[in-house]
Amino acid sequence: METKESKAFLSVGLLLFGVAVFFPGHSLADPSSKIAAHSASGLLPVVLDVLLLLGIGFCFFSSLKVKSFLKDGELAFGWILFSFSFAILFMAQLFSLSVSSGLFNIPLIIVSLIRLLSILSLGLGIYFMKKVLS
Repeated sequence: METKESKAFLSVGLLLFGVAVFFPGHSLADPSSKIAAHSASGLLPVVLDVLLLLGIGFCFFSSLKVKSFLKDGELAFGWILFSFSFAILFMAQLFSLSVSSGLFNIPLIIVSLIRLLSILSLGLGIYFMKKVLS
């Protein structure tokens, strides 16, 4: 007998598989044109990316602090998922910043998939919190 959580994880897995299979391959093969266009836009986007990175880090440490206050309570698992989500989003933002500054040549689909994983983790955290509170 399948639970709602296992159905949710299965649908997320199918979604990620579909994106990986049916995404156009031309953007995966040569992201250098996107990197050149993105890096030529100026200093302001890089400054905003760094500020966003700092904000995500603040949210991560704040969610860890709330989780430590809850110890092993019923709401702790939701806050663990929130912390995980912010950690993944921090990593995606680091990758995005490295691509925009020209440090690494990472396909932008990877950054997008990491951000999607972060959003799904955040959604699961909200789902478990709502389940406990209702």
